[in-house]
Amino acid sequence: MPQDMKRNGERRSSLPPLSPSVCADISDGELVSVSVRELNRRLKQRGLSREQVARMKQRRRTLKNRGYAASCRVKRIEQKDELESEKTQEWRDMEGMQDDNNRMRDEVAALRAKYEALKRFAIHKNIPLPPELQILP
Repeated sequence: MPQDMKRNGERRSSLPPLSPSVCADISDGELVSVSVRELNRRLKQRGLSREQVARMKQRRRTLKNRGYAASCRVKRIEQKDELESEKTQEWRDMEGMQDDNNRMRDEVAALRAKYEALKRFAIHKNIPLPPELQILP
């Protein structure tokens, strides 16, 4: 939306930034944190012109938007760090599973070799094998 348009469609002049002297007793932090009702009350007490009030409100909106943007950046960075940590842990878990899988494959191969050796020994010594062991490769 163009900067010189209000939400309700009324035109708003592009105001120059408010000089610090106009709002010397309201800091940026206070300007952002004070309620709209309280801000309106303070501005009315000062007797500021409509243009000065508009600039103050514009300054408040700018500061609030900066705060929102900063918190979004922080949140995005934290989320990215968290996802990277999760990814690293997933990789570690996967490598651990691959190591376990390789260890089990080696164990199965060793057991198969022992079985084959026992089977050859049994055949060599004429020891009958039970039928369920004769069909194993």
